[in-house]
Amino acid sequence: MAHPGPITEVAIFPIASTTTIEQSGTKAGETWASLEETIRNVPGSQEIFWSRWVENKEMVQMIIHWESYDHHMRYRESPDFPGMIEKLTSLMNGKPVMYHVHFTPHPPDAAFNAPVLELFTTYFPASISEEEKTKWYHNFKNFMEQMIVDAEGLVAEAHGWVLEEVEHGKDDAKCKAFLCGIGWDSVDKHMGHRGTESFKSSIGLLREGSLSVEMHHVVFQGGQS
Repeated sequence: MAHPGPITEVAIFPIASTTTIEQSGTKAGETWASLEETIRNVPGSQEIFWSRWVENKEMVQMIIHWESYDHHMRYRESPDFPGMIEKLTSLMNGKPVMYHVHFTPHPPDAAFNAPVLELFTTYFPASISEEEKTKWYHNFKNFMEQMIVDAEGLVAEAHGWVLEEVEHGKDDAKCKAFLCGIGWDSVDKHMGHRGTESFKSSIGLLREGSLSVEMHHVVFQGGQS
């Protein structure tokens, strides 16, 4: 299946908080910096963002914008890719998650360059129909339109369906997924909005037809091309 236009690779790496990827003078820090530099130099890579989750310092989020899906796939098939994966594996203590999203808008810079980014993923049965996806997306748009009006501290948002089926839940069942990134002035601004009647009365729109919703915050280190 063709995937024209720019695309975003989304990755989650389990890396212990004691593995000092943030510190340039350490072995882990040098390995991580080398990985970043390698990815930046791959033809077709545009921007890299990364951060540990605010809620769980054992998880590292990486976002890579690519000129196209084919550019990323060509790199994965290149002789340089196994060496990069070997370095990455040396830092991890578990199984990574990786998939692709066509964000609207692209690039989603206004949201991703905010002081804090909320990332929430909505999961659906793998059997969800196009009609059901369209109906849910209509609910999502209504939810976001209301939030944009009511939420103090909301900077911008970007969203898109995940191209691949992803594993989710205790049994790692295959699911469809939708990812939304919302930029905020602070975590407190977001959490304050979650306590409002406006949020409580509209969040049900996202739960209709879905299996679950997962949310976390990141404070990105990147944006470098």
